[in-house]
Amino acid sequence: MGSLYLLNVFILVFEVLNEDSVLAGIIGVASMDTKSNAKVVYILAHSMRMLQHRGKAYWKISSNDKFIDGQGSLPTDDHLLKFVGLEKLSANIGLGYLSKRYPQFQSMSSISAALDGFFVDTEKLHLHPYIGAARDYDSLFKIYYIFTDLLLQKQRPDRAVDFLDRHLRGNLLLMTKNAIYAFRNSTGFKPLVMATNKRKSMYLLASENSLQTSLIDLKFKDVLPGQLIKLNDADGLEIIETLDYSNLMMDPFEFVRESNVAATINGKSIYQVRKNIGKEQAKFVSKWLDIDSAHAEPDYTRPMTLGFSNEYHRHHENFDISEGIIKDRYDDSDHMIDFSEEVSKNKLLFTGRSLKFVVKELIENKRIATIQGTIQTGSTVMETMYYLRDAGVKKISVIVTYPPTIDGRQVGLYTQNRDLIANKYVGQVSTIDQINEKIGKQIGADTVYYNSPAILAKGIGLPENNLWFPEWVRFLDYRN
Repeated sequence: MGSLYLLNVFILVFEVLNEDSVLAGIIGVASMDTKSNAKVVYILAHSMRMLQHRGKAYWKISSNDKFIDGQGSLPTDDHLLKFVGLEKLSANIGLGYLSKRYPQFQSMSSISAALDGFFVDTEKLHLHPYIGAARDYDSLFKIYYIFTDLLLQKQRPDRAVDFLDRHLRGNLLLMTKNAIYAFRNSTGFKPLVMATNKRKSMYLLASENSLQTSLIDLKFKDVLPGQLIKLNDADGLEIIETLDYSNLMMDPFEFVRESNVAATINGKSIYQVRKNIGKEQAKFVSKWLDIDSAHAEPDYTRPMTLGFSNEYHRHHENFDISEGIIKDRYDDSDHMIDFSEEVSKNKLLFTGRSLKFVVKELIENKRIATIQGTIQTGSTVMETMYYLRDAGVKKISVIVTYPPTIDGRQVGLYTQNRDLIANKYVGQVSTIDQINEKIGKQIGADTVYYNSPAILAKGIGLPENNLWFPEWVRFLDYRN
């Protein structure tokens, strides 16, 4: 095992689900001001609080070869500073991580890597000519070992990025004792941004640029697909290598839910994109759908619902554009709500602590559409319908912003595949119409309208071929 430490690299490995997937909030910070070491930890903690929507079940802050971690929401600044002092956690570079799951890889005890994405084609890595002492370790360790060997020992950044790009879909950050390396794969699958202040004394890498709403002294720009970035306290930010090819294949779930509504991706406002997603879906379904009002549930679908309602009203003048009936302001009654689906299922029915409620006077005897981001297990939408029907709603239509969700690992969900309600229909249906009918019967909705990949792509404003969908979902569409 000693030979594995010749690189003297301390990496942070944060989560891999079944050794192939992790979707998370990742932050790297470097300061060139030797008098502001504590500021690095402060910026990390502040950025992580801003990114808790990307996962708040597990968090980790690391610098100076030390780390602190925990479960649930980050502690207050006073408590965090106390932990930092006890662990002597201060340096000019640091990494922060947020996840919906506790880390899984066995190699986490000896190495680390901050991963926002997933690995592919790893089953033959043990045959790689540079595998060395990593042959018998897990996939993440193999990729780390070969990549750092090419980059730091053999001094071949071109080969290092080519190797990593073959096996990575998303972003990878790793930290040595004096540098952070970041790579965004050539498909641009997940967003990654870099930022610096006016004095060129503080540098940051992060999962999204919504951080600019509070870190106003930093100027943000996208890391380009295929770029390898080096960040340290001596030279600041340096672009080590850039692949000369790009095959854009972005994660559509970033536009639907993962990214904060205040973020932009490739110059596209997430808020405006979500409004347009709703608009395009209303254009398509308005010829069949007959409703009196539409309401967002949960909160992140509010922009879609606004776009949907404005467009639907153009086709149906009696449609009522109103504030959403179902409320769900990211219920924090249980700080581990994202850690266990068992905790979140029907939380209102079992705990009575949900922030949901129904204004009966506005929906009684009405035909209501509930705008859902996804249908995962079906428990959330069935809970919503329970309270709508209890309030006397005449008819419930479910409008789903995302296509049928059959792979929870690769769309930012923490639900295992076997629990996803649409997974059982893979290979049994060939059109969106068919799965609408089957899911509608299963959850008890009057009608269900999933989005199709083609309509979602039109709403996002990208060609369908530039968006990543599981193979079966990619070829589903409506009959007409």
